[in-house]
Amino acid sequence: MTAADGCMQPASPFRSFWMGGFEGADHINGLQQPLDMAQSNGHIEHLDEDYATAAALGIRCVRESIGWRLAEPETGRFALERAVQVAETARRHGVQVLWTVMHYGTPADVSLFDDSIVQRLPLFAAEVARVLAPLCDEPPVYTPINEIGFLAWAVSETNLMWPYHSHPGGEADGHGGGSLRSGYEVKRRLVRAAIAAMRAMRAVDPRARFLHVEPLVHVVAPADRPELEPQARQVASYQWQVWDLLSGRLEPELGGEPELLDLLGANHYHSGQWETGTEARLAWHLRDPRRREPALLLQDAWERYRRPLMIAETSHVGEGRAEWLQDMTGQAEAALAAGVPLLGMCLYPLIDRPDWTHTTHWHRSGVFDVLPPSAAAARAQPRRAHRWHRLGDPATLATLVRSQHRIPQPKKATMPTLLVFSHLRWGFVFQRPQQLLSRLARDYRVVFVEEPAPGEGPPAMHVREALPGVQVLTPCTGIDAPGFHDAQLPVLRPLLEDWLAEEGIERPVVWFYTPMALPLMADLDPLAVVYDCMDELSAFKGAPVQLRQRETALMKTADLVLTGGPSLYDARRGQHPSVHCLPSAVDPAHFAPARLLPGSVEAEAVRGLHADVGHPRLGFYGVIDERLDIGLVAALADARPDWHLVMAGPVVKIDPASLPQRPNIHWPGMQPYAVLPYLVAEWDVCLLPFALNESTRFISPTKTLEYMAGEKPVVSTAVHDVQVLYGEVVRVTHGVAEFIQACDAALAEQPAEREQRIAAQLDMVWRMSWDDTVQEIRSLLAPYAAQAAKAAGSEAAALPAGRLAAATPRAVA
Repeated sequence: MTAADGCMQPASPFRSFWMGGFEGADHINGLQQPLDMAQSNGHIEHLDEDYATAAALGIRCVRESIGWRLAEPETGRFALERAVQVAETARRHGVQVLWTVMHYGTPADVSLFDDSIVQRLPLFAAEVARVLAPLCDEPPVYTPINEIGFLAWAVSETNLMWPYHSHPGGEADGHGGGSLRSGYEVKRRLVRAAIAAMRAMRAVDPRARFLHVEPLVHVVAPADRPELEPQARQVASYQWQVWDLLSGRLEPELGGEPELLDLLGANHYHSGQWETGTEARLAWHLRDPRRREPALLLQDAWERYRRPLMIAETSHVGEGRAEWLQDMTGQAEAALAAGVPLLGMCLYPLIDRPDWTHTTHWHRSGVFDVLPPSAAAARAQPRRAHRWHRLGDPATLATLVRSQHRIPQPKKATMPTLLVFSHLRWGFVFQRPQQLLSRLARDYRVVFVEEPAPGEGPPAMHVREALPGVQVLTPCTGIDAPGFHDAQLPVLRPLLEDWLAEEGIERPVVWFYTPMALPLMADLDPLAVVYDCMDELSAFKGAPVQLRQRETALMKTADLVLTGGPSLYDARRGQHPSVHCLPSAVDPAHFAPARLLPGSVEAEAVRGLHADVGHPRLGFYGVIDERLDIGLVAALADARPDWHLVMAGPVVKIDPASLPQRPNIHWPGMQPYAVLPYLVAEWDVCLLPFALNESTRFISPTKTLEYMAGEKPVVSTAVHDVQVLYGEVVRVTHGVAEFIQACDAALAEQPAEREQRIAAQLDMVWRMSWDDTVQEIRSLLAPYAAQAAKAAGSEAAALPAGRLAAATPRAVA
C-alpha cells in the first residue's frame, strides 16, 4: 500500500511532511573568501517574504543554519540576533524551524584539526539553546554539526575549504593542513564535539531533539574492474561511520549512545552514486542501471538503526528539477510502503544559491530561482538596491503540488472549492483569470467552467487538469448557441449538477467572470459569490442583449466585487457595498531580462520569428480585435517605413483581411505565455495602440506592466487606466502625430534617461505583482474559507496564516 493509498505515517515531531531548506553554509572557501550563503541570495533581507512563500506552499517546516563562524565573531561573544529574527519570523508564519548549529564554518581561532573544538562548540550550542528555547513552541530540533562525514572528507581530500587545503601525497599545507589519511580522525573529533554539544543543549532545554544529517551514497566497481568490488563496498560503508560513532556502535569510548541517535536526516543528490577508482558518476539522467534506488538506501538506514528518518536534502539543477522531484516522490512512496518511518522530505534549497567557489554562478537548483537586484535601480534608488526577487520554477511548483497530493500533509485541511464561470477559455491568452486562479489553487480546489464548446454527439462534460489544483470543465451540449445562452441552460444545468454531485462538492465559493452564467447558480448553495469584473463586457462587439440585466442581478447577489482597474471601480463602487479595485498586475520576474536563457527553446523560437525583421522593432502582443486602432498601426508603418512593427496575437471578432499589410508590419499570430518575455527582449519599443471607443473605455491592459518588467519604453494611446495608473512611466499620446513623435523619442533615449526610466518602471512593477493581488484576495475570502474549514471539521484554517489575514486591500485615489 502506497502513501497515497493510505499508508500510515508515524507520529512526527515535524509540522509538515513537505519541508524546505535555506542554504546557510558559512565557511571560508578555498579562495579564502568568507561565505554567508543566507545573505548571498537575499534570504536574510527578505525573511518575511520567504516564510510567507513557504507557508503558502504548505511547507510548514524548514531547515535554517545559525552559522557558528558568523555568530561568535570573538571568543566567547555570541551574536544570535539573526537567529532570533529568523525564529520570530517563522513563528509569525506558523512555520517550524529545524536548526543547524554549525554549518561548516568555525570561529577564526577554532580548527577542525585541533581538539579545542570539543570544548568550544558546547559553549556556543548551550547559548543557542538558551536564546531559542522561549521561541520554540514545540520541542526544538537541532543538528549540532551539518554533514560530519562530508565535512571530514572536504577538509581532508579537497580544496573546498580554507585553511584545510589538501596536497598530493598528503602533505600538510602549513595552515594546520590536511592529508588523505586524516579524514577519519576529523570525523572522530567532530563526533566528540557533537556529543558534547548535545549534552550541553539538553542541560539547558531538556526538550531538545537532535537531527543528524549525512549523505546516503552508493558505490560500485567499474564494469571492467570487477576485482574492485570489495573496495567499492568498503567505500560505501564509510557513510555509516558517523551514525555508528554517535550511537556507540563504533568506538563507544568516544561517548556515543543509542539515545543520542535521535532522528536521521538523509541527503541524496544525483551525484551521490559513483564508481570507485574512476570517481565517474552513475548518471541519473541517463538512467544508469547500476544506480541503487533511493528508497532502498532509506531502507538500508532504517534497518541498520531503527530510527525515524527524513530526506533532509534533495534537489537537482535546471530543467531536471521537476523530474527529479517526481522521481524522489515515488521513492518516498516506495519507502513508506516498505514500512520505513519516513517523516518528511526537504526540498533543498527552497531558494536558489550561488556556488561556494564560483560565487557569481547560480545553481538553479531551488524551487525558486533568484533575480539579483537591478543595477539600474540600484544606481537610481540606492535605498532599494538590495531588493532580491524570487521566480518560482513553474514545472517544479506544479510537480510539488502533485507530490503533495500523492503524500498528503498530516491532518491536511479540506480545501474549499472555487467554482469559476468564464467567458474566456483557459487555453486562450494567459491573463488575469489564469494568473489569479493558478495562485489561488494553493488554497482552493479550482473548478473552471468554460462556455459550452461546439460539437456533435450526446451531452458530456469534458474534464482536464490544466494545472495542479485547477480542473477545467468544458461542457459539450450539442446545442448551436453562443456562450452561456439561455438555449444552453436546460442541458448545461444538469450536466454541471451531476458532475458536482459525483465529486461531492457542496457549498463552493462561486466566482463569475461573466454574468451570463448567473442562472447556473440557481440550484447551488454557495459559500460566497465573487464577481471579478475585469472588463465592461456589454461594450464588446457581439455582446448578448441580456448581459446588462444579468450583471445587475449579479451585483445584487455577490458578496465581493473585484474590478480590473480604476475606471471599472468608479463605475461600480456606487452599486455595491464591497467593491475592491484590483488592477491587472504582473509576474515581474517572469519578464525580467536577467532571467532569460539565450539557449532555451523559447529564445530560439523568437529568434526564428524575427529572422527577417530588421531594427528598430516596435512590438505589440495581445488579442487583436475591435479594440486595436488598425488605422494607427497602418499610419505608423507608412510614416516610418524603416521601422518594423511586430503585432503578435490571435485575431478574433474582426476579419483578418482588414488588417493592414505592409512590408514592415509582421503578424506572427498568438504566442505562448512563456515566449512573451523573449518577444519583449527583441523589441526596441513596446506599443499600446488602442482605439479610443466604447470597448476600450474601461480596459486596463495587463501587458503594460509586462512591458515595463521587460525594461522597455512603452508608448500608448490615451487609454484612461493607462494614463491614471502608469502615466508617470508610459508615454501617453493623443493622435497619430504625437504617437509617432513619442516612438521617435523612445528610440532616441540616452543612457542616463534609460536608467532613470527603468528604475521608475521597476519600482512600480514590484508594487503591482499578481502575488500581492492574490494576497489581498485571500484576505477578502478569509472569513468564507474559515467557514468552510469549520464545516469540514478541520482544526486548521484553510488558508495561509500570518500577514495574509490582516492584509488591507489597495485603495484607489
